[in-house]
Amino acid sequence: MNFKNLPHYYSWGIKILLFAIPFLSFWISKSMYFPYITGRNFVFRILVEIGIVLWIGLIVLAKEYRPKMTSLFTAILVFVGVVGLADLLGVDPYHSFWSRFERMEGYLMILHLFAYFILLGAVFRNKKDWLMFFNFFLFAGVLVGSYGVFQILGIKEAIQGGDVRIDGTIGNPTYLAAYLFLINALALVLFFNAKQRGWKIIYGAVIAFNLFLTYFTASRGVTLALLFSVPLFLVLYLFFSRKNPEEIQYRKIAIGALLVIVLIPLIFFLVRNQKWVRNNEVLSRFAAISLNEKTTRSRLSIWGISWEGFKERPILGWGQENYLQVFSKYYNPSLYDQEPWFDRSHNIIFDWLINAGVIGLLSYLAIFAILLKSVWRLLISKAVPLKEGLILLVAPLGYFFQNLLVFDNFNIYVIFFTLLAYTNFLSQEPALASSAAVPTRPQRRRSIITIISSAAIAIPILYFINFKPMAQAKGIIDGLIATTAKTDPIGVTLKTFQKTMAYNTFGRTESNEQLGRVAKILLDNSDIPIEVKSMFIEYAISELEDYLRDFPNDIRVHLYAGDVYQTLNSNTNINTAAKAREHFKVALALSPKKQQILFALTNNYLSNNEAEKALELAQQAIDLDPSYLEAQANKAIVAIIAERNDLAQEALEDMNRVRLTSEREQNIIFSNYLGQMQRIARVFIRFSQFNNARKIYVHLNQLTPGDENIAKALEALEGK
Repeated sequence: MNFKNLPHYYSWGIKILLFAIPFLSFWISKSMYFPYITGRNFVFRILVEIGIVLWIGLIVLAKEYRPKMTSLFTAILVFVGVVGLADLLGVDPYHSFWSRFERMEGYLMILHLFAYFILLGAVFRNKKDWLMFFNFFLFAGVLVGSYGVFQILGIKEAIQGGDVRIDGTIGNPTYLAAYLFLINALALVLFFNAKQRGWKIIYGAVIAFNLFLTYFTASRGVTLALLFSVPLFLVLYLFFSRKNPEEIQYRKIAIGALLVIVLIPLIFFLVRNQKWVRNNEVLSRFAAISLNEKTTRSRLSIWGISWEGFKERPILGWGQENYLQVFSKYYNPSLYDQEPWFDRSHNIIFDWLINAGVIGLLSYLAIFAILLKSVWRLLISKAVPLKEGLILLVAPLGYFFQNLLVFDNFNIYVIFFTLLAYTNFLSQEPALASSAAVPTRPQRRRSIITIISSAAIAIPILYFINFKPMAQAKGIIDGLIATTAKTDPIGVTLKTFQKTMAYNTFGRTESNEQLGRVAKILLDNSDIPIEVKSMFIEYAISELEDYLRDFPNDIRVHLYAGDVYQTLNSNTNINTAAKAREHFKVALALSPKKQQILFALTNNYLSNNEAEKALELAQQAIDLDPSYLEAQANKAIVAIIAERNDLAQEALEDMNRVRLTSEREQNIIFSNYLGQMQRIARVFIRFSQFNNARKIYVHLNQLTPGDENIAKALEALEGK
C-alpha cells in the first residue's frame, strides 16, 4: 500500500459504504421483527458508523475534509442540538433516544442522519461524484418499483396495500409514493444535467415509470404534493426564463402543461360521481375525499389531540417517540373505527411540536428556510442551471407539503438529507475544488493511530447499538416460529423468548408485547393442559411486570398484562381478576376516554359477578360516542347476562337508530350493525332466550334477504 495515497483510500472507503445505502430500500429483512424497518435501519447505522471511523482518520490527514460551517450546516447542527435537549427533558428519554423496532427513529436516527450528511459533504467533492451517487439512487428506485410491478400483476403481495394499492419493498403505499416523489426529484436533476439524448430518454423513462407506480399507490397526500409541486415548478420556470429568447419554445410547452395540470383536477371533480370512477379502486379513493370521509375525520381528530398535547408542553415538547402518551391522554372517542393506536400526528408541524415543542419546530423550519434561501441565491447568481435549481427549490417544498398529511421513515429521510448535502455542496463548490496536500509521515502515523483507536471504540458501539438489538429483533421472530414446533412447542418457545429477552435492548418493548400475546394465545388453547403451559405463563407475567416497573406509563403493555391475567382467570381456577383489574385501571387512568379499556374492565367486572358495575362501565363507553355499535352491543350483552332485558332492548333500539341516522360511511355502519346484532342473538341463544334471538334474525333477514347464513340461523331456531 502506498501510504501517501491514504486520503484517497479513506475517501473511497467511505464512498463505497455510501454507495450501498440507496439499495437498502430494496432489502426486506424477513428474519427480523418489522422486516421493512429494522434490517435496513441497522445496516444504515453500521455503514455510517464505519464511515465515521474512516472520516476521523481522514480529517487527521487533511483539514479540507472537515465540514465547513455553512448556514445550512449550522441550521442542521442547531436542530440536532435542540432535539437532543427536548429528548433529554421529555417524558421518556430512554425511548426518545433509542426508539422502538416499529419506527427505528428517535435521537439515534437524527444523529446518524447528521453523520450521513457530514460524510456526503466530506467525500463527494465535485458534481461528477454527486451525479454518480444520484444514479445509484435511481437504479435502486427502479428495483423497488419493479417489485411494485410484480404486485400490480399479482405475482407479489402488497403487505399493507391489499388488492388495491402497491407498496413495493417499502412496505406501505404512502411511503412508497413519497419515496418515488423524491427519487423523481433526483431523476430530474440527472435529466437536466445529461448531455446526451440517450441518457435524457433513460431518465425520462424512469420518471414516467415512477409516476405510473405512484398512481397504483393511490396515495392522496403525495398526489396533492405533485399537484402543488409541478405547477409551482412551471410558474417559477416561466418567471425566470421570461427574458431568455432561447427558452421561447420551452415556455410554450410549460404554459400548455400548466393549463393541462390545472384542468385535470377540475375535470376529475366534474366526473367524480361517474360509475367508471366509482368502480375504479384507485380513482374511487380520490373521489371519496371529503370532510366526512374516514381518513379525513381521523386526521382532523388526531390533529386536535396533538394540539392538546402541545398546549401541555409547548416549549420543548414531550420528546421523540412519545406521541402514544399524548394520543392516550387526549384520545378522541370518535376514533373508535380507526386503528387502535397512533404514534404519529400524521402532520409534520404537529409532529415536531409534540417531539420538541415550538423551539424544535422553529429549528426544523429553519432548515427549510435556509435551504430555500441557498438555492435562491444559486439561481440569482446563475451558479446552478435554471431547471436544476428550480427542482432543488420545488422538491423540498413538495416534500414538506406531503408531510402535512403523512410522516417520514428511513427511505425518505435518506433522500432528503442527500438533497440537503447536495445543496450544501453547491453553495460552496468553488471552495471544494482545491485538492488536499500530500500528507506528511507524522500525519499518516497519527491518522493510522487514530483509526485504530476509533475502531476500538466503535466495535463495542457497533455491538451494543446494532448487533445486540438485531439479535433481539430476530429472536422475536424465532419465538413466534417456535410456537409451531412439532416437538415440545411450549418448551422451545419458552427457551427462545428467554434468550430473546436476555439481550435487554430497546427491543424489550416489542418483545414483551409479543410475549404477552403468545401467553394469551396459549391460555385460550384448551387442548394444552395448564400444567404444561404454567411455566411459560409464569415467565411471561414476570417479564411483563418487570418491564412495567421500569416503564409504568406504557399503556399497551399494561393492556397485554391485563389480558394475560384476565384470560388466566377465565380459563383456569386461578383467581387473577384483581391483578387484571389493576392493569386495566392503570391503562384507563392513562387514557380515560379509550373505549377499548372500558370494554376490558367491563368484562373483568362481569367475570367477577359484579354485573351492576359492568353495566355502569358499558354505559360509560356508550356515552363517549353513542354511534359506536360495539359499545351498544356490549351493553346489550351485559344486560342479558345480568337479566336486565329492558336495558338490552333499549340498546337494540339505539343500535337501529345509529344504523338509520349515522353520518359515517353507511356501508361500513350497516356491515357493523349486522355483525353486532348477530353477536347479541348468539348470547340470547346461549341463555335460552330463543324468541328474542328469533326476532333479531327475522329483522336481519328482512334487511338482507339474500344472506344464507342469516337464513340458516333463522331456520335453526324453528321449534325452539
